[in-house]
Amino acid sequence: MTSTTATLAKNISLAVRANSVICLIGERCYDRFITPRSNGNGYRPITLERLIQTSVNASAQWRFDPSAGTVELFGLNTDIKPPVATGELPKATGQPARRPLAEVLNAFAQLPAAPVNAPQVLVIDAHLLFEDPHAPHQQFFVLLQLLEYLARELPLGKLIVLRCHRPDDLPEPLAQAPRVKHINIPEADRDDRHAYAMLLTPRLAPACGASADELANTVSGCTEGWPLDKVDALLKVAQDQKPQRLQDFEELAVSLTLGTTHSPWTGQIIRNAVRQAPQKLEQRVLGQDQAISSVLARLRQSVSGLSGAHQGRSSQTPRAIFFFAGPTGTGKTELAKALSEVVYGQEQLLRFDCGELREEHAVARLIGAPPGYIGHDNGGELTEGIRKKPNSLVLMDEIEKAAPRLLDTFLGVLDDGRLTSGQGHTAYFGQSMIVFTSNLGMYEEVRLSDGNIVRRPRFDYDTPFADMQAAVRDAVRDEFVNRLGRPELLGRLGGAQNIIVFDFLRDLHGVTRKFLRNVAARCATSHSIHLQVGNDVVEHIVTSARNDAESLLLGGRGLAQHLERLLILPLSDYLFETAPNGRTIRVGMGTDGVRFRVA
Repeated sequence: MTSTTATLAKNISLAVRANSVICLIGERCYDRFITPRSNGNGYRPITLERLIQTSVNASAQWRFDPSAGTVELFGLNTDIKPPVATGELPKATGQPARRPLAEVLNAFAQLPAAPVNAPQVLVIDAHLLFEDPHAPHQQFFVLLQLLEYLARELPLGKLIVLRCHRPDDLPEPLAQAPRVKHINIPEADRDDRHAYAMLLTPRLAPACGASADELANTVSGCTEGWPLDKVDALLKVAQDQKPQRLQDFEELAVSLTLGTTHSPWTGQIIRNAVRQAPQKLEQRVLGQDQAISSVLARLRQSVSGLSGAHQGRSSQTPRAIFFFAGPTGTGKTELAKALSEVVYGQEQLLRFDCGELREEHAVARLIGAPPGYIGHDNGGELTEGIRKKPNSLVLMDEIEKAAPRLLDTFLGVLDDGRLTSGQGHTAYFGQSMIVFTSNLGMYEEVRLSDGNIVRRPRFDYDTPFADMQAAVRDAVRDEFVNRLGRPELLGRLGGAQNIIVFDFLRDLHGVTRKFLRNVAARCATSHSIHLQVGNDVVEHIVTSARNDAESLLLGGRGLAQHLERLLILPLSDYLFETAPNGRTIRVGMGTDGVRFRVA
């Protein structure tokens, strides 16, 4: 046996010598265990019932299932002479009988006494017995009294085994009754998981170009804390998906932890998507080549399996963490949306406006209220969102506006990839991306001669990008290190040099045409018209924006204001008055503004 299985078997065999009731407690009370084969060649899995039977050398063993209300013979030692008496209990395996538990207990108590070295055993799934162990209903009192009585009066040679997930699955009077022994079921250690993996890895290893032992080492390493049932599920899914690399098993383990059976970060689909990403991102976000290049480098790192590689095997940290800074209206949020589509195949976003999270208590909105507070049952928007959709991009917009306590909440997410809600549920971020956006460093506060403080831009449109990038990174570093006193958070973001700074909107013509394509698409959908806008109109809008220094600093939002004033409002009036459905509308410049002509 492996060490944990041998320890559990030994504890059970010792307990039966002095106790009539054993409580086996732990999350593995329905798990499988691993034990050597009788021929000494490898291991085989066994159930907890079989482990109990072999540990105490049971002469007869029954199991009662409260959910079905049935009792069934699990094993009978036919070598014992004279034959083991079964009384009114089932006499053959595979033939469950429907009986009330009180009747089963009385029948078990009336069996002729068996020797201590070959006891009779009754296994009861105790976590299903009492609806509320702390305040059992009246109909359970008779049962509780009977179990307490048997715990005191059963002779050695008869053993009741209660298996529970937690100690509080049983009422306190029963749990503390004399001759009731509590035995904790140990977690499956790495040796257990390795031995179990070796049952199936010889079939899976050739496809990975590895030996069975190497694959078993990978499986045991990426399943820390797992029961063997879950390890078995991993290997069964792998048999269907046929992973080609050891890394794919680690990815699959992360997926199963999150409740899915496929990782979007492995396989040819994501590799093809990242190869095609430059063109898609450049079409969505114009004039930000350096920012896009930095994002693509991180994506390739994640797809290559090297994200968080310094933390060791099976890291659960988010696959990619980005901090976008720079002028407003330059495509930070748009790039986050485009990233989500590239990786997840659709815009799968959990977006939070940190301007709404300024107060300390706003953290409860993300992780849920503590027990006893209003809204506790609802859970947190972030934790529940990730638990429901683990393949998501989390967008924290304008992070500098959030309460400092919220930043502390993210320390665990960035480091360990997990966050526990107010309800005690753990959300795992192992397949997610996180994007923080910020305008830090773009504005400064200036005290006027009258004592008032105003906020004004630090840079104008002609500031070289290299100068702005250095100043913004310094401002972000100063914010985290000096003002907030949280340099560790900046470290988890990769340091100031990993801040991705966006430039001012330089390609005004390209962005204007992109906006016009959106306007044309809306016209086609709403009015069934084909809108054609001349180059002179584009030039007029761009010139108007260039002559407005404030609009240039607002990026796309400032450009959109000129587009709306010069084109969209006149177009709205024209469509309202003429309603030329199904026609082609050509837009050109006239002496007093845009003109529309039906083609």
